[in-house]
Amino acid sequence: MTGFWTAPRIWEGETVFVLASGPSVNDLDLSLLAGRRVIAVKSSWLTYPAADVLFFADGRWWQDPALRPKAFEGLIVSSAKEISDPRVKLVHKIEPGDLSEKPDTVALRRTSTTGAINLAVHFGASRIVLLGVDAKVAEGGARHAHGRPWPWPLKAGCFDEQAAEYRQIAPSAARLGVEIVNANPDSAIDVWPRRPFSECL
Repeated sequence: MTGFWTAPRIWEGETVFVLASGPSVNDLDLSLLAGRRVIAVKSSWLTYPAADVLFFADGRWWQDPALRPKAFEGLIVSSAKEISDPRVKLVHKIEPGDLSEKPDTVALRRTSTTGAINLAVHFGASRIVLLGVDAKVAEGGARHAHGRPWPWPLKAGCFDEQAAEYRQIAPSAARLGVEIVNANPDSAIDVWPRRPFSECL
């Protein structure tokens, strides 16, 4: 496929919040994100419908009518090449290593959050704050904050694969001058500094 969408540098030098779906999001006051730049990952837009951007890499998610958003008003971006929908801006996907520096391309393998991080870099972010990057199941067994039923089973080792992916991209983010902070002190991801949400605003 050719003619991928090119991400514009609309948030030059700004802080961008990447909202993943870990259960820790339910403990946050997301109203504090009002007026800030937010990229929601997949069904995480349900926990913050005012997000500027929705990013997904898993085409199954969009193709499932029970999961695909009907009311999201922001920009929708995907690296799932099988998607053909006028609402969705398609970007090319490559394997990490490094984050992509091409504005029509994102690097990711196992988690859409990596692609959302790369998209924030393309938009010009100087600082990225991760929300809901827990990399573990909550006490009581909850996998997601948004409460939407998830039709696919939890794969053994998936959190380890996500952690490895974050470790891969971290040096390139630092080289590009982008600070990344994980706003969950209890996250299993220790690649970036872990700080309370209140300190990241």
